[in-house]
Amino acid sequence: MSFPKISGILTWIAIALGSSAAGAVMVIAGVFLYLDPQIPSAATYRDLRLQTPLRIYAEDGSFIAEYGERRRIPLPINQVPPLFIRAVLDTEDKRFYGHGGIDFVTLVKSTVQLLANPDEIPPGASTITMQLARNISFTLEQTFLRKFKEMLLAVKIERELDKDEILELYLNVIPFGHRAYGAEAAALTYYGRPLAELDVAEFAMLAGIPQAPSIGNPVSGPERAVRRRNLVLFNMLEQGSIDTETYQRAIAAPNNARLHQRSRDLEAPWVAEWARRQVLERYGRGAYDDSFEVFTSVDPALQEAANRALRNGLVAYDRRHGYRGPERTLTPPPADEGYDEATLDRWARTLQQTPVMGDEVPALVLDFDDEGFDALLADRSRIRVELADMRWARPYLTVNSRGARPDHPGRVVDRGHLVRVNAKAEGGWRLGQVPEVQGALVAIRPQDGAIRAMVGGFDFRQSQFNNAIQAARQPGSAFKPFIYSAALEAGETAASIFNDAPLVFEDANLEAMYRPRNDSGQFGGPTRLRPALYRSVNLISMRVLLKIGASEIIDHITRFGFDAASFPRNLQLAIGGGTMALTPLDMARGYAVFANGGFLVEPWLVDHIDQAQETLFRTQPLIACQRDCQADRRNDRSSNGSVAAILPDELTQAPRVLDERIAYIMHSLLGDVIQYGTGRRARSLERSDLGGKTGTTNEADTWFAGYQPELAAVAWIGFADNRPLGNNEFGSNTALPVWIEFMETALRGVDEFTWDQPPGVVRLRIDPATGAAAGLDQTNAIFELFTVETAPTASRQGTPSEPGATPESIF
Repeated sequence: MSFPKISGILTWIAIALGSSAAGAVMVIAGVFLYLDPQIPSAATYRDLRLQTPLRIYAEDGSFIAEYGERRRIPLPINQVPPLFIRAVLDTEDKRFYGHGGIDFVTLVKSTVQLLANPDEIPPGASTITMQLARNISFTLEQTFLRKFKEMLLAVKIERELDKDEILELYLNVIPFGHRAYGAEAAALTYYGRPLAELDVAEFAMLAGIPQAPSIGNPVSGPERAVRRRNLVLFNMLEQGSIDTETYQRAIAAPNNARLHQRSRDLEAPWVAEWARRQVLERYGRGAYDDSFEVFTSVDPALQEAANRALRNGLVAYDRRHGYRGPERTLTPPPADEGYDEATLDRWARTLQQTPVMGDEVPALVLDFDDEGFDALLADRSRIRVELADMRWARPYLTVNSRGARPDHPGRVVDRGHLVRVNAKAEGGWRLGQVPEVQGALVAIRPQDGAIRAMVGGFDFRQSQFNNAIQAARQPGSAFKPFIYSAALEAGETAASIFNDAPLVFEDANLEAMYRPRNDSGQFGGPTRLRPALYRSVNLISMRVLLKIGASEIIDHITRFGFDAASFPRNLQLAIGGGTMALTPLDMARGYAVFANGGFLVEPWLVDHIDQAQETLFRTQPLIACQRDCQADRRNDRSSNGSVAAILPDELTQAPRVLDERIAYIMHSLLGDVIQYGTGRRARSLERSDLGGKTGTTNEADTWFAGYQPELAAVAWIGFADNRPLGNNEFGSNTALPVWIEFMETALRGVDEFTWDQPPGVVRLRIDPATGAAAGLDQTNAIFELFTVETAPTASRQGTPSEPGATPESIF
C-alpha cells in the first residue's frame, strides 16, 4: 500500500478520534512505523566522512591543484567565527539550542499556512538538524513524505550527536553555489579569504545563500543576494547579535563578491594533470569527490625554477624572431573625442576575458606619442610603455628575417591594439608577446626516477598538451651518447680512431647518391671518439654504427628504457633522426643511467595517495644501488646523503644495464662536451661534475640533455607543427640556456660530486693522433681512460678503425 493511502487512512482515524491526544499519538505512531525502515541510522552521522575534492600536492605538502564537483574545506566548530554562527542561527533556526530536532513553534506556523493554501507546501519550518538530514540523506524535492522523513531523522540525529557536532556538520556540508560546499569553501570562493577574515556584511551574505544557493548567491543573483543579506542583518539586529550602528554600516556595504579560484602554493599544472590521470586510472572517477590527497615527488623549489627557466627561454627565442603584431584590434573612438566610460568598461571586459599567459598581461593601447604608448589593463588601470621597452619589436618577416628596429611607437602599435605587456623587475612595463614556440623541461632523480620538476609548455591555459611526456620528437645529436656507449661495450675506446671524411651511398630508391654531412660542412680526417663526441661529428657517429651494426646498437640502447620499435635501422639511427621519436622524459630516463653509474630507473610522479589520513598507495621505486641496496643504505655512498634520504623501508634494486666502467668513461666523455664542446655554455655553472649533450634536428627541434649525479634534466624547444626554428637556432643556444638557468637554482647548495674510479678502469698516456700508447719520451701525449681489456700497449699501434668502407667512402 502506498504512503498517500496510508496517510489518508491515518488522517481519517485521527478525525474519528477527534482532536484528542490519543488520535495524534496514533497518527504519529503510524507514520513512524511506516517511515522508520526507510530512514538511515543516525549513527552514520557520527562517523560521516566529509567528501572533499581530489587534491594534488608537492612532496612537502604545497598545494598544486584540486579536481571535483564539490569544493569543500572542513572547518572545526571552534574555528568558526561566533558572529557567523549567530548570522546562521538568527536566520535559519533561532531556537536551535532549545529544540530536539523539530521546532514546533515554527511548525505550527507552517501548518497554518498549509491550511490557508492546501495546494502548496510551505517552505520553512526546517530546523538546522532537518536541513542537515536533507542535504546528506534526502533529495531537495518538497514533498510531505520527505518532510516527515526529515523530521524523524532529525530527532534521531539529536539523540546521537550533541548540538555543536550537528552545527559543525551543517556548516561543512550545506551548498553555497558555484561548487562551494561548507562555509569555509564559500568564503574562499566568493571573497578569496578564509571565513575568519570576513566582516559582518560578508557573514550575512554567506548566511543568506543556503536558501537558494544556485540563484541566490552574490555572483549569480546579486540583487536577490543583497536583499537576503539585509534580511539576515535585520534578524541579527532583532536578536541582539549586532547593534544598530553595525547594522546600518553593514546594509550600506557594497556587494564585492566575485568568484575566486583557490590560491595554489605552487604552479605545476602539467604535474597535477598527469597525477590526476594516474589516480583516475587506479580508482576511477569516484576519486574526484572521495577525499583523495595525492602527494607527488615534485620539489617546489625545482618546479618554480623550471617554470621560470623554460618561460624565459621561450620568450628569448620569441624576441629574437620579431614582433608578430597585435592579437586583435578594437575600434577606438575618434582621437578628438577621447574615451567615454562605456568604452572603457567594454574594453575592460574584453581584457578580463583574455587570460594572462605566463607573465604576458593583456592590454589595450589607448594612445601613443613619440616616446611611448599608454594602455588600459583589465582592472581599468592605465600604464605607460616607453619606446626603449619596445625596441626589440622588429617586425617578423620570416623565421630567418626581421624588419628594421622601430624608431617610433607608431611603427609597432596603434590605438585599439590588444597587445601583451609584462612588468619589469625595476618597475614599469615593457611590450611583450605570447610565444608561439613550445618547449618542455623535466628533471628526475637518477637514484630512483622520482620526477622532481616538470613543465610541459609555455602556459597551461595556452595548451594542455604536455610536451614533457607527449611530444615525441627526433632527439638529434642528444642521442649520440647511446651510440658511443654501445661502441665502448663492443670493444671500442674513447681513443679509437674513426675517419671524419665524406660517406657516399648508392640507393636504387634515390635519384642521386646519399652523401651525409656534418653540420659544419667540414671534415676533420682521422678523429678519436672523445673529440668526435664533444664536437658532435655526425660522420663519426655514422661510421661507428656501420662498424658495430644497427642491430647490436638497437639491442644496447633498448636497455636504457627506449622503445626501439620505430627506430630506423640505417644511418639515421646514428644521429637521432629518421623515424626516431622520443619524449623529454624518455631522454631523462636514458641520461639517468649515465648519472647513476649504469642502472635503469623508472620515472614516477605519485609518491603516495591518502584518504582520511590513511595511506592507500605508496610508490616503491627501483633504487640504483652500486652494490647491495641494504649495504648502500648503511654506508650511504652518494653525495650529500641524498640516496639514504630517499630509500624506502622495502628496497628493490634497479637493474644494471651498463657496465659501471663504461658508465664511468661515458661520464668523462659527456663532461668534456661541457668543458670543450657544444655544451660549453654550461661552464658558467662552474662545476666539474656535469655531463650532457646538445641536439638539433633539421632546424625543428633543439635539445639539451644533461645531469649531475643528483639530477638528470632535459630541455626541449620546438614548434608543435614541426616547422623550422630558424637557421641560427641550435641546442647550444636555444635549449641549453634553459637547462643552465634551471640547474643554477637546482644545484645551489649541492656539493660537487667526485666519481670514484671503478676497478677495471685504467688511465694511460696515449698519442693524440693515433690513440696508441705513448712512449715515455712523447711530449704531446695525453691521458685517456680505458677498461683493462681495451687498454693499448706499447706494441699495439693505433690505426684508423674502419668498417670495411670503400676508398671513396673513406676519402
